[in-house]
Amino acid sequence: MNRFAELLDRLVLTPSRNGKLTLLRDYFHSVEDPDRGLALAAITGDLNIAAVKPAMLRALVVERMDPVLFGYSYDYVGDLAETVSLVWPQPQGHIPNHMPTLAEVVGRLQAASRSDGPKVLARLLDDANISARFAIIKLVTGGLRIGVSARLAKQALADLGKVDVSEIEELWHGLTPPYTELFAWLEG
Repeated sequence: MNRFAELLDRLVLTPSRNGKLTLLRDYFHSVEDPDRGLALAAITGDLNIAAVKPAMLRALVVERMDPVLFGYSYDYVGDLAETVSLVWPQPQGHIPNHMPTLAEVVGRLQAASRSDGPKVLARLLDDANISARFAIIKLVTGGLRIGVSARLAKQALADLGKVDVSEIEELWHGLTPPYTELFAWLEG
């Protein structure tokens, strides 16, 4: 999860298209399956986590801090994921456990029911640092808004495999996350 969080942080702070392509290509090259495929699914909008919605996230935060203070913080920051990741209070005496991989986080969230989703999310946020919290919240809300389109992600894949992006786009609709077949083909 920490590598995905670092990728998101760097993508948000990288203004150039070529810089973003390099970050994506390096991530897809260095991270193992299924984490890289799940990251690709999140970036392209193909990852669905139904157990947690933004309204549930707001309710979780308000249980842990003053609602007026949260409202002011959200108004100031302007982004729900960023606000929650910054203001999320660590439980007193809580020692964070090992941060799970992206695949483990997605697996836990997708396996959770609507009633268990908020508890699962709260445990993950309790154990995460600010960057990982930001990434987890971006995953569950589904709107990454990191300056990377699905087309740019596909271009990074094409660069990784030294193929034309049109070949990836032809295959895309027949593929499902975590895209292990796609990465196997690209890596020859």
